[in-house]
Parts: sequence; structure tokens; C-alpha cells
Amino acid sequence: MTSGFKVTILIFSLLLFLFNIGAYASISACSSLVDDPGVKAEEEQSTAPGEEKEDKIKPNYDTLEESLPPATGEKPTIVIPDLKIITVSNSWGKVSLDVTTVNTKIVINDPNLYLVPLKVLCDIYLNGIKMVADVGEDMQITKCASGTSVRFSATIDNENIIKWWVSHIKRGEKTKVRIEGKLIISLDRVDLVYPYFRETEFETNMLKGLNGRNLGHINVEIIKLGIDSLSSSWGKVSQAETQIIHKLTIHNFGWLPSSPTVTDVEYELTLNGIKMARGNAGLPLILLPGQKRSVTFTSKIDNENIIKWWVSHISGGEKTKYCLRYTPMVKFLGARVANWPNKRCGAFQTNFFSQEK
Repeated sequence: MTSGFKVTILIFSLLLFLFNIGAYASISACSSLVDDPGVKAEEEQSTAPGEEKEDKIKPNYDTLEESLPPATGEKPTIVIPDLKIITVSNSWGKVSLDVTTVNTKIVINDPNLYLVPLKVLCDIYLNGIKMVADVGEDMQITKCASGTSVRFSATIDNENIIKWWVSHIKRGEKTKVRIEGKLIISLDRVDLVYPYFRETEFETNMLKGLNGRNLGHINVEIIKLGIDSLSSSWGKVSQAETQIIHKLTIHNFGWLPSSPTVTDVEYELTLNGIKMARGNAGLPLILLPGQKRSVTFTSKIDNENIIKWWVSHISGGEKTKYCLRYTPMVKFLGARVANWPNKRCGAFQTNFFSQEK
């Protein structure tokens, strides 16, 4: 064996030895990486107990199925922004002897509310008296230029109208109307609630037309009488009755020493043609020549009639015409000489849903 060949064999053996050492190091490194507890912990954390690794890459068919649009078309989705109630307005609906309907319209700035289930709660107070406490009925939801219009109705039990009437008179013919409620969007797991509020106030002067001066004269032969003035004011007010006190001042323009006598005054009060009070005030009033004297009589309204008036008032656009007819009975020398008919009429109106505050 030549020396050259020996050198070649030696070099080849050395290279083979080095190659085996490198391969062994690579295998050892891979083995240690697999056995490393840190790597095993990461794998265990990423895999739930009892779950195989392959499950992590399986598609969730339930979720996928829910996300697909229905066969009839794409399922609508709604992003509810910061809703804002733009306006709340009210008007009268049907009215009967039993109930009065209040119609409400709410405008919201979102045009897509018709796509979600809605309900409305509504409370109405007159002078703090709860007239309506109910879920809105006959709801209609439509798009409008400003967004969505929600219309609904609520009913007032007319037995409560008498309570309101008493409070209105006792407060100096003033009424505060307070309407508050909630617009509720009913989602699957939560209700989104948007409160609304509206308050108005009005006052009346119902008795204005029942006051006046120089209201007429009567001449019966030698008897000359004149009504100097008539003034009217509220008396006692209860759930059963409302009183109006009238003061009638009569002037005797005659000169005869024998004086006429006003024996009594018959009266009748009507509101929109409905008889509210009727009676006779018997208080003899002797009038000397040139003398002025006053007689006071009281109109007593049975508050059961207030509901009849209410129906006529609301049906007539919140307008009422009233009339007080009064007839002094005059005697002279023991004989009745005159029935002296007079009347004072006027009108008033209300506006329950005016002037937002």
C-alpha cells in the first residue's frame, strides 16, 4: 500500500467522523426541544382539556350557518346609534262619555326603527293627577323625513275628568299638563330604554263674560229699574258640586214713595247648550227711590254634568260657549208686575297640548 493511498484513507475517515458528530448534535437538539417543559406548557395551554389539537382548525358550522343569509334574501342588520327623540306631539282622538283618547306622535332621528320590536309606556298628568298610565295602543311605526315616526294612543277614564275640573278651579283656573314615558326597544337579551317628557300649561277665565256694568233697564208704567252691575266668582268646589256666586246690583230710578220689590231671581247656566245649573234665589229686595241694592244668588253645578260638558268641549276643538240667563221677579203693591229676563254670554277655550316647556 503506497503512502499516497494511506493519506487518502486517513482523510476520508476523518471526514466521516466529523459528519457523524454533526448528525448526532442535530438529533440531540431536536430531542431536547421536544422534551422542553416550556414548549409542552404552551401546547397544553393552547389546547383545552379533553380537546384534540385538530379541533382548533375545524370550522364552527353552527356559527357559519347563522352568519349565512336566509334563502329569501340577506338578513337585515341594525346598528343602533345614539338615538335622539326629536319631537313629542299630542292631539285628541275619539271622546265618549266613558273615555277620552289621546294620540301621541314621537319622531326619532333613526330611520330604521321599524325593523326592531318597539313598545311605548305613557303617563299623562293634569295638575299632578294621573289621567293615563298604560302601554301605548294602536302603534304605527313609519319612516319620515326626520327619521322614524312612532304613533300610538292612550285612553283617559272620564271619571278622572271631574278630579281635574276641581283642581283646575281650585288653582285659579290653571292647569299643568305633564306627559312622560319611555320608548323601549326590545332586543333578545336587553331592553334599550329612551325616556321622553313634555310639559305644557294653560289657564282660562271662564267667568269673564259673567261680569259687567249697566246691563239693561226695565220700565213698567211708573216703575224704572236698571241693572247697575253683575259680578260672578267661584264659590265652594268639591267632587260633587261647583258653586258660582253671582252678585246682582239693581238701581231704582223711580221717585214714587211706594217702592217695588225684587222677590226672587230665577237663573239657568248652560255650557255648550248643556244645562249645568238651574234654580231660584228667593231673597226679597225692597228698593226705595234712587236706591241701589244687591242680591246674591248661587249657581250650583252638579259635577256629574261636567263629563257631558267635557265631551262637547273636546269634540268642539276645546271651545265652550256659555250663557247665564237670569230673571228678577218684580212686585209692586203686592202684585207681580214684571218678569225681567236678562242674559250674559261668553266663551272660553283651552289648549292642553300647547307651548312646550
